[in-house]
Amino acid sequence: MRRKILNPTADPVFKRIFGQEKDITIEIINLIINPPNPVIDLEYLPQEMFPDVSDGKISIVDVRCMDTKKQQFIIEMQLIHHDGFNQRALMYAAKAYGQQLKKGMSYNDAQPIYLLSIINHNIKSDSQKWLHRATMIDRTDPEFEIAGINLVFLELAKRKKLGNFNFEDPIDRWLSFLIEPEKISNMTKFDLSVYPNLLKASELLDESNYNQAQLDAYDRHLLAVYDINRSNIESYDRGHEDGEECGEERGIKKGLNLSVPIIKELLKGELSREEIALKYGVELDVVMQIAQYLK
Repeated sequence: MRRKILNPTADPVFKRIFGQEKDITIEIINLIINPPNPVIDLEYLPQEMFPDVSDGKISIVDVRCMDTKKQQFIIEMQLIHHDGFNQRALMYAAKAYGQQLKKGMSYNDAQPIYLLSIINHNIKSDSQKWLHRATMIDRTDPEFEIAGINLVFLELAKRKKLGNFNFEDPIDRWLSFLIEPEKISNMTKFDLSVYPNLLKASELLDESNYNQAQLDAYDRHLLAVYDINRSNIESYDRGHEDGEECGEERGIKKGLNLSVPIIKELLKGELSREEIALKYGVELDVVMQIAQYLK
């Protein structure tokens, strides 16, 4: 049986690739964050940032690293839309910026903080603009900037809708890897040999690189993301369905009860989508929609 290709946006896989492979992380930072001083080398830092005395909250990020110039980079993959997400990103970056200064240090010793949030929801209604780089500037004089905290948002879902990835564009190559990993993994090693970091990342999607505990964590993560997003959709729908007949409500519940075993079958990869539809007595379109959601 053909080995399964894992989803690079799932937490355990994302951290394995971008939290351990320095060359890959450096390429992503220089391409997408595009700092004025390109990164040449870096070291990984603990994912936990010490709590502020005021609230005692510990911030845990996906990837955190520092280059030779002491610039810090935080990379987050976020599949779930949380209220106040932009403010959360700002808090993480501000916390990292403030924690640089130790007793006796000058404010001038603080180095820039860059936070890249790769998100699966839209933060701006513009259907074409999917990459945003924000910093502190004077609205009346954009050339006046208070350097230090930099936020970069990459709207993955919006870029996916636009499609038409240009493999000659280095950013598009990595976006294709995140959005359509099967396509990249199905390319021959010869075709990918001119992009060594992309080749390495695609090889790390093979499930054979992970032990059973890691694969179990991967499955739990995808199920949790699906359940949370599904719950959010249900809560919204319920607000618009007050007064519907009980029979219809029971039908919705039945459909939801079937979704979990279908997800598990899809994650196993042992049955075709047609076989799963037949096994659970649902239309093939239902299975296809759930499979598309898990990508």
